[in-house]
Amino acid sequence: MNYSVFSLSPSPSVFVILLLLFVQVPSSVSNSSLFTDCSNQFVCGDISTGFPFWGSGRPSACGIPELELKCENNITRMNIDQVAYRVLEIKPEIESLRIAREDYLAGLCPPQFANSTFNPKVFDPVIGYTNLTFIYGCVVTPIVGIPLPGLFTCKINDTDGQNGYIQGGAAGPGDCYGSVFVPVPFTNSPLIWNVTDLEELLKTGFEVRWKVDSAACEECNRSSGVCGINNV
Repeated sequence: MNYSVFSLSPSPSVFVILLLLFVQVPSSVSNSSLFTDCSNQFVCGDISTGFPFWGSGRPSACGIPELELKCENNITRMNIDQVAYRVLEIKPEIESLRIAREDYLAGLCPPQFANSTFNPKVFDPVIGYTNLTFIYGCVVTPIVGIPLPGLFTCKINDTDGQNGYIQGGAAGPGDCYGSVFVPVPFTNSPLIWNVTDLEELLKTGFEVRWKVDSAACEECNRSSGVCGINNV
C-alpha cells in the first residue's frame, strides 16, 4: 500500500511535500474546495486536531486511511483493526493519542472478542504499558491454597456464570471460550489483579504513537499549504 502525500495551496503554485510514512511518490493537487476542507480542524467535544486525521468534514484525502475519527454526541471514536475505541486525548506535539476500548468502558463483560493490535506501519507502542489477557469461558479449578488472580464471571452465549480470569502478557484462550489482550499502564501493584480496580484502569485508556514525518507537514503549513494524502 503506497500513499502519495500532497500539499494544497489556494494559488496555482502548489508546494509539494513528501511525508515518509511509506514509500511514496509526491504529487500536487490544486483544488480550492479540498484545500478548504483540509484546512478545517476536526472538532468534537474536547478534541481538536488536523492532519494526519480525517473525518467529520475532513475528507479522506485529508488524512491517513487508518486514522479516521468520528464524532458522536461530542464523543470522539475511531476503529483500529476492527476494534472500536474512544479517543480520550490527542497530543500532536508528541504524535500520540490516548484511547480506551469501547467494550471495556462498561466493565469486563461482554467483550468484543478481538485483540488490541496495531499496524506497525502506522503505529508505534509507547513505553510504560504492558499487555494483559482476559480469558473467558473457562472451567477454573484453583489449586488448594493458591487462588487464581483476577477471577470474574460473564454471560457468554446466553449462559450466565461463565468463569474468566486475568493473565499477564498477550496469550490465547487455550481450552477456554475466548480471550482478549489489551495494553494497560505498567504497574507492579497487586491492585491490578483486583477486578474493580482494573475496570477503572481500563477506562483511563492507553497511548499509541502514529508514524508520520510531521516536520515535513509543518514546513508545508508554513508555506501556506495544507497536508493530505493521495491514495494511489
